[in-house]
Amino acid sequence: MTNPLDVRYLTGFVGDDSWALVSAASNRVTLISDFRFQEQIAREAPHAAVVIRKGPFSDVLVRIAHRSKIDRFAVQSASMTLAVRNALAAKLSARRLVPVDDGLLQQRAVKDPIEVRLIGRALQCQQEAYRRVLKELKPGQTERSVVARLEMHMRELGADGSSFPTIVAADANTSLPHALAGQTRIKKGGTILFDWGARCAGYCSDLTRVVAIGRMPSRVREIYRIVLDAQCAAIDAIGPGRAMCEVDAVARRWIDKAGYGDQFGHSLGHGIGLHVHEEPVVASRSDGELKPGHVVTVEPGIYLPGVAGVRIEDDVLVTPRGRRVLSDLPKDLESAIV
Repeated sequence: MTNPLDVRYLTGFVGDDSWALVSAASNRVTLISDFRFQEQIAREAPHAAVVIRKGPFSDVLVRIAHRSKIDRFAVQSASMTLAVRNALAAKLSARRLVPVDDGLLQQRAVKDPIEVRLIGRALQCQQEAYRRVLKELKPGQTERSVVARLEMHMRELGADGSSFPTIVAADANTSLPHALAGQTRIKKGGTILFDWGARCAGYCSDLTRVVAIGRMPSRVREIYRIVLDAQCAAIDAIGPGRAMCEVDAVARRWIDKAGYGDQFGHSLGHGIGLHVHEEPVVASRSDGELKPGHVVTVEPGIYLPGVAGVRIEDDVLVTPRGRRVLSDLPKDLESAIV
């Protein structure tokens, strides 16, 4: 197992540059790491067997294969580079390396109550940091300076850090779904899009809000109402057994009807957990159903190049009887004017 998030999920070890070997016969987990993490593994994964390597991973696997008479290794092909695979094949032979879908992405997609609480803790840090930044917001600040303050506040409130590169986009930059914060300055009567998240104990949160300074331009106000209605309708459609493509379609139909279908080009949402983008994907191409324990974002948007963009995003838990919105920042039109 080479994906560090899967290693963490199965063992509790949060370091990097380490692999986990899971025996198909006994389900015993062996962590293969190096001296830097020896003490950390003893603290975080005391149940795991440990091999401290002094050379390449491939040498360790060769020794384990000989000692334990292992004929084949199942490898996470999605997270193993071609260079690593070739190095292993040179010493073990390609025949002994079998790419598999181990099902961990689907397993990680269903959160238990502890995981939901950790996502909730990340949301608390994230939302309070946002409230503080709104109080400090004033014309003349750059996008980049607002990012710095937002991330500082999240850390002050207990977050490990941001769960992805924070987006703060002003005015025409808001039409870029993944805008990079730069030196554009906030101005009175301008619009700002915030897309940010916190990470607490490894678990991520992810929200988007749009605000206007003093007043909201009429075109932005128009698309804001449409996006908000589409988002609320999609959230209401969430529940166990509901096809993910159908939930996506609820928001898409609303925006299509308003005449902006071509300006909503991304999926409605995605799962969050140890990674900010993980299973499930709530999109028109998705063929699965929502299950209790799924935590997904709901984030429709309308983007008018060179003019403005609006995206509104919340994090939603699928429950046995419906859904629970985990985030509670206001998003009505009045609250979007600061």
